[in-house]
Amino acid sequence: MALTGTFEDVGFAELLQMLNVGHKTGKLIVSRPGEQVVLYFTNGEVARADSRMDSGPDLVYRILGWKAGEFSFERIDKPVVKNIRESTEELILEGMKRFDEWERVEAEMPNMHVVLRQRAYAVNRRYDTLSEEAKTVLRLVDARRQIAAIVRESGLEPVAAVKAVTELLSEGIVEEWEGARQSDHVIRTGGSLPEATGAIDSSATSYFSSKRQLAARQQSSDEDTDMPDSD
Repeated sequence: MALTGTFEDVGFAELLQMLNVGHKTGKLIVSRPGEQVVLYFTNGEVARADSRMDSGPDLVYRILGWKAGEFSFERIDKPVVKNIRESTEELILEGMKRFDEWERVEAEMPNMHVVLRQRAYAVNRRYDTLSEEAKTVLRLVDARRQIAAIVRESGLEPVAAVKAVTELLSEGIVEEWEGARQSDHVIRTGGSLPEATGAIDSSATSYFSSKRQLAARQQSSDEDTDMPDSD
């Protein structure tokens, strides 16, 4: 019998933990409108991840960012050609690392709700010198979208998209559009940087926070153990 549910019921990080602790072998299908990912597990470890457009561990990191979605797990026992070498624990910890990187990016660019517009003269002069990521982001700068919406719709990894926005701003190719504050046509989004861009879901955030707290307690315990006894 298949295990089914939604990420509102069980977050993806928690689901990975459940399958890992239970040493499950089978196929996990996760989906949201317009996207479906198939993951294969062997004895609780993620062995393979595939979608129509991508494959491998980056898919797992991206699903950690889904705030909504559905899942279905079915037990199957057949050989799988692995495209993921990391353990399930390593995948989750890498997600934690990426969340930490989000916090650093957020410190550099705290206002994700600014609307940008292109500076046509600068675009014409410098377009060929831009990175491919910056060109992708530039196509979404239309004096309507907030930075968070641009990042979310770019199809890039969120941190890479934010870095591309920073590149465009530093080169003077785009600028904040003050007129957007009075516009009724702005594409808005709310929440913190990771939430607004879909970088990471709330269950993963909670998991990462608890892992950091556990690591801190463990480090403190180790330091206490290593301290020499006073005479």
